[in-house]
Amino acid sequence: MTHNALSRSIEKVPMWAVQALAAAVLTGGITWCTWASVTSWKHEVRIGVVETKVESVKDDIKDIKDGQKDINHKLDRLIERSHR
Repeated sequence: MTHNALSRSIEKVPMWAVQALAAAVLTGGITWCTWASVTSWKHEVRIGVVETKVESVKDDIKDIKDGQKDINHKLDRLIERSHR
């Protein structure tokens, strides 16, 4: 089997250099996965907090509207009594 120039030059690369390159790629991949997971988790937490606040505001608005209806009903009764 004949060796071309590329295969001969690959044979000259020391094994420690190949291992260092593989370790750097593996470490980079693990680092990126960790970063992506943490970033995704942070966004999910933020979304959850916002959704909770929105629901709380909706509940507060509903309570205010119900209170307003009660006040209007009581005012209507007072106005009717004052006309009698």
